[in-house]
Amino acid sequence: MRAVELATATRRRVGRTDALPVLPAFNIRFPNSSATRAICATTILFAACACAQEAFRASLAGQDAAEVKQRALANQRFNVRLGPLSMRVQAGLTTEVTDNVRYSASDEQADVSFRPQVNTVTFWPVTQKNTLSLSLGVGYAKYINATEYDGLFVAPGSDVSFDVYVQDMVFNFHDRFSFSQDVTGDPTVSGIGGLDRFENTVGAGLTWDLNKLMVNAGYDYAIFLPTEDLYSNQRRGSHLFNASAALVIDPTTLAGLQMSGGLTDYDEDLYSDNQHVALGAFASAQFSEYTRLRAAAGYVFYFFDPSLSATNSEKLDAFYLDLSLNQRLTRAITHSVSLGRQLQAGYFSDSLELIYFRHAANWNLFRKTSVTTYLSYEYFRETRQQGEKGSRYGAGLGFVRPLTRKLTGSLRYAFYLKDSDVQTRDYTQNRLVLDLAYQF
Repeated sequence: MRAVELATATRRRVGRTDALPVLPAFNIRFPNSSATRAICATTILFAACACAQEAFRASLAGQDAAEVKQRALANQRFNVRLGPLSMRVQAGLTTEVTDNVRYSASDEQADVSFRPQVNTVTFWPVTQKNTLSLSLGVGYAKYINATEYDGLFVAPGSDVSFDVYVQDMVFNFHDRFSFSQDVTGDPTVSGIGGLDRFENTVGAGLTWDLNKLMVNAGYDYAIFLPTEDLYSNQRRGSHLFNASAALVIDPTTLAGLQMSGGLTDYDEDLYSDNQHVALGAFASAQFSEYTRLRAAAGYVFYFFDPSLSATNSEKLDAFYLDLSLNQRLTRAITHSVSLGRQLQAGYFSDSLELIYFRHAANWNLFRKTSVTTYLSYEYFRETRQQGEKGSRYGAGLGFVRPLTRKLTGSLRYAFYLKDSDVQTRDYTQNRLVLDLAYQF
């Protein structure tokens, strides 16, 4: 378990916390860093301590944290046990109907896809303090018309993680991996329905709890490997570094500084090898039991080497910003808002400027049925010369309901509209998704 899960366990809440918004780690692919997770964990823990009016908070590293993790593991609802291994297994089936499977401006094609999938989370308490965990989601995608996108996939979020506790420090060693074709994360993509690629991030992180000061540092090596020869020029590897220090101002407020950097090398010379460094500050405050606010801001610098395309300037710099608000409005209504600006690598560009606004809400207005809504806006600009720029709008509505004690169903509708300065890259898309999840 990671630091954020340890903090959650201190509040006697069992389950994953991946949906919580995190401060951005300004790497070339912006993966979640151990430093970021520890900062968020600290915020949650401080809020718990404040509500309980305790004089001291529990350490996120060392013997106390190790014992909290062991108790949390003991209370998990595992459904398979193999000797020292505890497993939670879930199976699911996703059926999706879309009117524009390739995100095309002129050649819109409707399609239906089926994705059976098995997810498992496995824990092995190697010692009383150290735990090895494995999260894995494996499935198969089958399309009725666009059969070129058929194939196996390994879901994002799959990883192997090992925590080692030493006095007031916890070391995390991890390998995060996925094999996916989803391209919805890049608003510049048009005309294709998927990009098969293998992504792997291996590294280590350190969290050092000094009571009034939380220090974090980490290193990762990330690879991005498209499996089709057509996209071989996208293959790259990145050395990524991050560090942060958070000062506890009071039990519900913290602030600190963060720094990250990286070196990215492409296998081919079409895109520019580059280096980057980001410096910034962050703050987090729990205003009440129902309202939490986080903010991060700073500056990032990119330095590009010459390439065959020669479309980038030698240097690129810009400010970044991330604001997020989580709030419970009533007993039945919760929502979250996030907005910000960042630079990231695109699937078909060296770097991409992204300004975003996202709102999600959960409406528990009906017995056993939860209603979710989603709104988003993204402004994007490829930083290369004569690069594409434009906007993408999104909206969604969903219903979630337990069908039996072990079977849960959800029905979601999503709409996307892309407005590009390149007319042939505009598109609209409607999706209807039915999910069935069975907990063994």
